[in-house]
Amino acid sequence: MDARLKHAVAVGRFGSFSRAADTIGITQSAATKSVAELERRLGYPIFRRTPKGVVPTEEGQVFLERALRLLADAADLLGMPKPEPGRQTLRVGVFPATLEWLLARGIERLLARTPEIRLDLCSGTKERGLQMLERGDVDVAIGMESMFRDRPQFQCEPIAAICPQAFVRRGHPLLAGKAPASARLTDFPLILPSEIWHSSLYPSLARLCGDDWVGRCHKIESLALSCKVVECSDAIGLADTGFSLTGYFRERFVTLHDVCQIPPVRIDCAVRKQWEPKPAAKALIAMLQEIHADGRPRSDMESRMLAHELAAPRGDDDHGVCMPATGGGIPAGPAGPVPPAHGDTVRPYAARP
Repeated sequence: MDARLKHAVAVGRFGSFSRAADTIGITQSAATKSVAELERRLGYPIFRRTPKGVVPTEEGQVFLERALRLLADAADLLGMPKPEPGRQTLRVGVFPATLEWLLARGIERLLARTPEIRLDLCSGTKERGLQMLERGDVDVAIGMESMFRDRPQFQCEPIAAICPQAFVRRGHPLLAGKAPASARLTDFPLILPSEIWHSSLYPSLARLCGDDWVGRCHKIESLALSCKVVECSDAIGLADTGFSLTGYFRERFVTLHDVCQIPPVRIDCAVRKQWEPKPAAKALIAMLQEIHADGRPRSDMESRMLAHELAAPRGDDDHGVCMPATGGGIPAGPAGPVPPAHGDTVRPYAARP
């Protein structure tokens, strides 16, 4: 194993060339030269020099994380003590970003119990997630079970199952007592994240919006923005069953229970089998499994929708949007609060005799 990796990790741990040199038993000039050679080889600086010491650059932090894992793997292989990590960074990837809300309570618990941990959260496409997990750029990846299927190099743990429900605003034409002949499900756009959760949704989406549904969808990652679009238009949104039971949701929207049966989607946490997961990664996975113990995802999403509430006034100021009722339905966006609905069940027009 290249000794320069050990030298760089020590400097990153102590934030000082002199302290790192004293710890590993070399001179300060030797430590400085070793890191400088490494930086020339890499083509970018690992550290940024400051009056109080050195701190890793953005590229340097990624390098040091990987170097520490390589040293730990070598120690495991040779039966040697593992290098001390110092302040630990937990790198978590969520793929796609639509699933980030599943982390909320787990992250809160993790930081409450281990405040010394530093988080590095990222998101992106499923393809990027697989590449990052394969390379070790993230310690744990969260995504759909199908994302990790047939990839034996990953160890997967189920944490929850999402059950998508179609929903519309109150006063939507689909909720009118008597549907006009032209009112069909395919008349309205669907809101989806940029990545479809699973290919098994394709038949359900085709029944919901027609065979040309791909070109007729809004692509929006943010749930708050999706709700805003649904509330001020005739678009059809998708949300997890758990969110559809909140008071925030029931005041504004109605679930279309009978529109189509969308299969549940299992969500997994994955780590590489080759490496022993960090204690923080193990703790986060255990907390997520505990929070979503019965398989139903839980979060404090209702309280986190304040941004949507502020961004979408309820028609009581000059900038509010108030959609008129269509076909005798309930007006959307009323000035006063609407009592929560109980047991709303809507049969699509296509299913009515």
